[in-house]
Amino acid sequence: MQVYKFFILIFLFGNLLFGDDKSTANPEPPAPWLTGPLIVPQATVIPYGHFEIETYLYFTTNTGTYNSNWHPSTADHNFFSFNPQVYFYLGLTPWMDINIFPQFFYNTISNQSSVNFGDLVIALEFQLLSDDAIPYFPGIEFSIGESFPTGPYQKLDPNKLLTDQTGNGTYGTTFSLELYKVYHVTGLHFLSTTYSAAYTIATPTKVKGFNAYGGGYGTDGKVDPGNTFEGIISFEFTLTQNWALAIDNVYTHVNRTTFSGTPGQTSSELLASNSLPSSEQISFAPAIEYNFSANLGIIAGCWFTAWGRNSNIFRSGAIGLIYNY
Repeated sequence: MQVYKFFILIFLFGNLLFGDDKSTANPEPPAPWLTGPLIVPQATVIPYGHFEIETYLYFTTNTGTYNSNWHPSTADHNFFSFNPQVYFYLGLTPWMDINIFPQFFYNTISNQSSVNFGDLVIALEFQLLSDDAIPYFPGIEFSIGESFPTGPYQKLDPNKLLTDQTGNGTYGTTFSLELYKVYHVTGLHFLSTTYSAAYTIATPTKVKGFNAYGGGYGTDGKVDPGNTFEGIISFEFTLTQNWALAIDNVYTHVNRTTFSGTPGQTSSELLASNSLPSSEQISFAPAIEYNFSANLGIIAGCWFTAWGRNSNIFRSGAIGLIYNY
């Protein structure tokens, strides 16, 4: 509860600091044109009769790992991934929409490569409070999403060096809450703020052979993936009607993954591991936007890890095209 009180105080302070002075005779500035930052989920529902399509291309390389003491180490070979993503939002009512999120992966490392479909996500989003309903108070959106295990995650080819793994094999249910507000600073300058908190509950899944959680020859058992919490604080600032800057600040925590069954053996005839310790990651995603109109914009930026524990070190370049009607 203390966290939510802190968020509310930030919004109240921001509105007092940046809010418009209605007592002046100056005309209202035009509404800001924004695509939304790169990472944070959309915080306003697409109403009935409208839709939005967001297409992204991510170019990611994993360069190493963080150990349990938050110390980084460099990998011998970088793992590269090309990841096209599409978010399709369709308004169902004035206060609810549906989001369908398919994605593909092209992975490569050490002359090995694979192309596969990723896990499919479908979510329902509910506008609990509009961002302009109450002065000094943010809009509130709540969503429930389900991840379907459509990407390969088990019986992987050991010669492919995990390039053929693009899914997690679990039905993950995500509950997400977003707080959103736009403040007028001066002239054409606006500050958009989004706070997001999401919790994903993963179902146990059966695994055979090499899999997303480890494994080896003869592995046969059940993995119970750890649940995930993700918190994001994001900002956008308009420089002109067309240009804007954005940044996402992301914290991710994953509980430990456990395994029961026959662990199997690695290629070195060692006992294979199918469990993972809890992990944490802190990352940032600065970006720049160009909006052609209120309905069409393009965003480009990068996403990179700054600190982590039992997690990957990654660097991503990203570009997205957003259209709404």
